[in-house]
Amino acid sequence: MVTVRPLRESDRETVAGIVAAHFAEGWSYDLPADDPASGTFVRVAERDGAVVGVMALSVSGDRAAVRDAMHLFDTVEPLPEASRYGLVHAGYVAPAHTGEGIGSRLLEALHAIGVEEGVTAFVADAWVHGGPDSPKRLLAAHGYDVVSTRSIAGHTDGPCPKCGTPCVCEAALAVRRADG
Repeated sequence: MVTVRPLRESDRETVAGIVAAHFAEGWSYDLPADDPASGTFVRVAERDGAVVGVMALSVSGDRAAVRDAMHLFDTVEPLPEASRYGLVHAGYVAPAHTGEGIGSRLLEALHAIGVEEGVTAFVADAWVHGGPDSPKRLLAAHGYDVVSTRSIAGHTDGPCPKCGTPCVCEAALAVRRADG
């Protein structure tokens, strides 16, 4: 059984390993702190006492704050007007647990938090690729529509760790209305 809970400081090393498994050499991602008072909620999925996934949600009523928090886009023009946005990010599942519904459980938990926090539009700034664990399927299955893409193919020297060759990686900006 998978349980979803807030990130603990003691989880950071395990989570860093899960995240690193998804990146080409020289690339990384700094996980935000779980800080509900500032609108950031980091959740981990745990199975049999082991952390197997992580995902975060940053809530804001300010479009500029959403733009500044995104990693792959620097514009919010394609986003719909909303009273509060929930930026979904830092979504990673341990490679050995891909396809077990862990990403869905994390995303559902963050959607519930977002609704409680008054989010009217969820936004995902995602790296979609040709690998079996591409966020594209997860987001589509949870009602997200891709509103903008741009190629990031060639983001690494040598074969892409996700697509192999040729690389088809894209940055995708996806949106889901909270009532969707």
